[in-house]
Amino acid sequence: MKVFITGETGFIGSRLKNYFQRLGVIVINPNIDIQNSGINNRINILEKEKLNQLEGDIDAIIHLASKTSIPNSFVNPYETYYTNIIGTLNILEFAKEKRIKKVVNVSTYVYGKPLYVPIDENHPINPHSPYNRSKLLAENLCENYSKDFNLNIVTLRPFYIYGPSSNPSSFIPSIIRQINTNRKAILSQKNTKRDFLFVDDFISLVLKILRNFPRHYNVYNVGSGKSNSLEDVIKIFEKIMQNEIDIDYNESLRPNDILEMVADIGIVTEQFDWKPKIDIEEGLRCIIKNCKNTCHFF
Repeated sequence: MKVFITGETGFIGSRLKNYFQRLGVIVINPNIDIQNSGINNRINILEKEKLNQLEGDIDAIIHLASKTSIPNSFVNPYETYYTNIIGTLNILEFAKEKRIKKVVNVSTYVYGKPLYVPIDENHPINPHSPYNRSKLLAENLCENYSKDFNLNIVTLRPFYIYGPSSNPSSFIPSIIRQINTNRKAILSQKNTKRDFLFVDDFISLVLKILRNFPRHYNVYNVGSGKSNSLEDVIKIFEKIMQNEIDIDYNESLRPNDILEMVADIGIVTEQFDWKPKIDIEEGLRCIIKNCKNTCHFF
């Protein structure tokens, strides 16, 4: 199998690439990145003509490259919308022209404040930031290209993926940084809960999808199917580090934060015979040990 990964230098992409290569999957063109990376000699997915210069047979595309910062999407909305929409459009056009049979579009949480939990794929859509809205617009492009040009496309909506080398500004790395600095963690709200999925479980799902790819256009929520409060995460860190950690609260950090996100993963679990294997404690232990190159499925 030959796979083309966009954003393969990022948190998920780099681990996905490593995992696939160890399985004997050929990863096409390790030199693609998004705009303004500061890295030379990389194909920019925003430059359609350069993208189309890629040659050779490709069996599948996994589209990860995007601007992902929610705070930055409020500061620089144009850059977020432009990159995430035009980048996806170029990838879809590339897939159409090259007649690539499988496209996995990695989206994000798009439901806003939930009306009920766990959240299934039929829950009303209400993205809560320019970033989330840009990803929903990219989803719409995927659905329309699938209908108009008979492409088989899967959109995945991960709720929260964590693991070694994840974005330093995201919750778990920021907590680790706070703990290492002063043994104290500042949380936005006491009762905030998230559905944490370890990156290796996400990778195993992507592989299962590629091996049993559904026809037409399909959307799946992706998570662990369980929610943990941010305080729960702190307590697990205390257990792992064998140290007490003080907790302070500052609601001004995230004034309109969503209190609970938990995915209903019934459809994706049943269709692909997939189930998360790594619980939150094991995942956090892996991060503390900084096991960057160890995949849990070898």
